Formats: sequence, C-alpha cells, structure tokens
Amino acid sequence: MRRRGIIIEKTAGELVVRIQDPARTCGSCKGCMRLTPERPPEDYIVRMRNKGDQYDVGEEVIVDGEIGPMIKAVTVLYGVPFVSLFAGYVITRLFTGHDSMAGLGAIAGLLLGAFAARIITRRFFDREPNYQIVARACS
Repeated sequence: MRRRGIIIEKTAGELVVRIQDPARTCGSCKGCMRLTPERPPEDYIVRMRNKGDQYDVGEEVIVDGEIGPMIKAVTVLYGVPFVSLFAGYVITRLFTGHDSMAGLGAIAGLLLGAFAARIITRRFFDREPNYQIVARACS
C-alpha cells in the first residue's frame, strides 16, 4: 500500500517519516470519513533504514508498505463473523427446531464471531509493517 509521507528526521542509519492520513491527503471524496468527525486526522510515524544519502529532511516521499497482513486481517474481520452467523443459526435450528430461536442463535453466533475475529486480528498486527521509500513525491 503506497502512501505519501514527509521526512521529519534523518540520522546516519535511519529515516523517520510522517505518513499522512489518507483522509487528509485526498479529502474531497469523503470515502475515508471517520465515525467520529470531531476526531482530527492522524498521521503515522515510522522509522526505516536509510539506504544511502538520497533524501533530506522536509522532502515529500512515497512509501510502500506490506499489504498482506492487512488483507488477512480484513478477511478474518469479515469472514469469521459471517461464518459464525450461519453456524449459530444451523446449530440452534438443529437443537430447537424453531426458526425464531435459530434467529437468536444466529445473532449470538455473529457476536461471538466478531469477538473472536477481533482477538485473531490483533495477532496479525502485533508488529509495525515494513515500509520503504519508493520515490520522491511530486507537488
């Protein structure tokens, strides 16, 4: 996943880059609108190795990060509750024989699946993704 960032600190071995929040970068489409509008956009601060002496403090750069863990997390966040919804329905329907009770079982399965998905997803994001600079940003 590519994002725009600004180099805010430079040492001999590493660069510190502030990656802009996507909602601030594009701003006009409102696709990244937050659920709580009073909360200000957040920037991410990441450290990466300084390969050579190509970049200076204040330069805008394009950074690329791993997308694999995010795809896994999204799959788990949506997949586990979806499967548990139907599992809760089927299991409750088999034991009770009533559709109304099976509906309650489906809701319980959905809630349990959402709770389990949150725990599993946090394990995918136990470390910061690896970022690397791929280009200078054009203004």
